[in-house]
Amino acid sequence: MTAELATSSPVRPSTTRRTLLRLLGCLLGATVLVLTSSLAVVWGTHRTAETVRTRSLPAVMELAAVRTALVRADTAAITSFQTRQAGLVGPGEEYQNQIAAASQSLAQAAEDIGSGDTSSRQIQVVEGLLVTYIGLMGRADAHYRQSGPSGLATAYAWYASRLLHSDGGILAQLDTLLAAETETLEARLSSGWLAPGTTLVWVLPALLLLYLLVRAQLFLRRRFRRAVNWGLVAATVLLVALAVGTSFALVSKEQLADAHAELSEVRRLSAEQAAGANHEGITALDGLLAGFCSRADGCEVSSDVFRGPGARSPAAPPSPAVSARPMADRDVLRRAEEVDDQAALATGATSGAFVVLLLASPIALFVWWGLRPRIEEYRYRSR
Repeated sequence: MTAELATSSPVRPSTTRRTLLRLLGCLLGATVLVLTSSLAVVWGTHRTAETVRTRSLPAVMELAAVRTALVRADTAAITSFQTRQAGLVGPGEEYQNQIAAASQSLAQAAEDIGSGDTSSRQIQVVEGLLVTYIGLMGRADAHYRQSGPSGLATAYAWYASRLLHSDGGILAQLDTLLAAETETLEARLSSGWLAPGTTLVWVLPALLLLYLLVRAQLFLRRRFRRAVNWGLVAATVLLVALAVGTSFALVSKEQLADAHAELSEVRRLSAEQAAGANHEGITALDGLLAGFCSRADGCEVSSDVFRGPGARSPAAPPSPAVSARPMADRDVLRRAEEVDDQAALATGATSGAFVVLLLASPIALFVWWGLRPRIEEYRYRSR
């Protein structure tokens, strides 16, 4: 009777096997979580870095370049009229070159700008105002060639320059666009996948998996009297490599911050160049208006009235000498190249992280390889 009961009693499943299966399930689940979170962080950082490199940074630099080029163009044209060289060369070669550069940069900025539909419409307004500005300068040139420094030539040059500098004019529109695009850039650099808390998205799962791997190693050592489980060791090494690869997202973030710092320097230098050129332009405008008023009784117009309230430029140092301007331009160009280089390094860092993630992805296979023999060993045991 006892023998029959013993024969009919179900064999209790092994507690060691259940422990191993639970441990395997936790390890595999944590592995999937680590791989998913790491891939999400690296991919999100890469996409943001690529957007910043190809759109946000170029848009800000292009808008700043447009502003500087237009101020220089206006200064060149007014100077040409004021010195009476317009009778031979019109607004001048410098004017033509700067207008061409401004038009090209503005067209490129229209493609790259990312601060919303409002900015897109505003850049269309700037394009329309620029066409009007060029038309007014063209009429000033035509009247100057026809009848010399007449009232009509001065008036058209006056209206053109006013369109550029006045409240709501081209430069004011560009300043608004620059502010909006800079705000968009800074938001991209401090939110989303580049936010400080994003690091925890992959660090916490990685620490959890590391804890489980160490705990599994200690359990196997205590239960089976074996010093090392090489499958779990290999999984741990791959986890460390994966963590290092994912940390490239932090490197990318730092390089984007460096690019932003270089961009601030580019904007500062561009603003200094524009201020210097604007100082020259105001001086030339005073001379042009003084020449016109000397021929017109009761003329009291000046550059201050011309600029209008709120549109007067702050006191600015004289622009660099002609011989020093190419050096200043090279400095701006060099720093702009550094911005591009830093942004390219940021995207390159996340591209390298993808390779590391791919190489580290077999963690689950090594976990299974390390635990499978022990699980199979207890398939038919009761303890």
